[in-house]
Amino acid sequence: MTTRQRILDEATRQVLGRGYVAFTIAGVRDALGLSSGSMFHAFSSKPDLVGAVYVEGMRGYQDAAVAAITAQSDARASIEAWIHAHLSWVSAQPDLARFLFSTQPDEVIEASAAALADANAAFYKAVQDLFAAAVTDGLVAPLPRAVAHSLVMGPTQEYCRQWTRGSTDEDPRVLIGLFQGAALVAMRSTLRTGSIDV
Repeated sequence: MTTRQRILDEATRQVLGRGYVAFTIAGVRDALGLSSGSMFHAFSSKPDLVGAVYVEGMRGYQDAAVAAITAQSDARASIEAWIHAHLSWVSAQPDLARFLFSTQPDEVIEASAAALADANAAFYKAVQDLFAAAVTDGLVAPLPRAVAHSLVMGPTQEYCRQWTRGSTDEDPRVLIGLFQGAALVAMRSTLRTGSIDV
């Protein structure tokens, strides 16, 4: 394992455990027995390091989602697989999910912007391709990606936010079938209401 990855792993553990305000680069350095020079060679600042933690976490979720979407043979199965992957991923790592769901400080957003844009590109392409296939398969009317994404994942995402905050106790995995069905119903409802210009 590279020094950079060791730093990222330890920083993830400490950020999730302490929160951004209490987190320090020195804490990671001391836990790993590294020199200050080695730390700052890999990450130049606290926002830079926490931004990298955020991007790596987001990329981990996106990789799981894209793998689920692209492994299926039709749009309906891909929608169901995406929701399954989303709920399972959140259930398996609630602390990381809660961190990703939270609003990050401006300096972390700025530090992670370029890397996050790169990660988002592949994810959003897979999602866009999925919704195009769903239109072709007659599952949904043509919609802007943001609207279709909200219809499919909005309820699932909101439930996961509440669960990671401790507002509800039911494990997300128990609700996979419910949210899969709700997403398909929401998509089909657009066939009655009509499309929105894309």
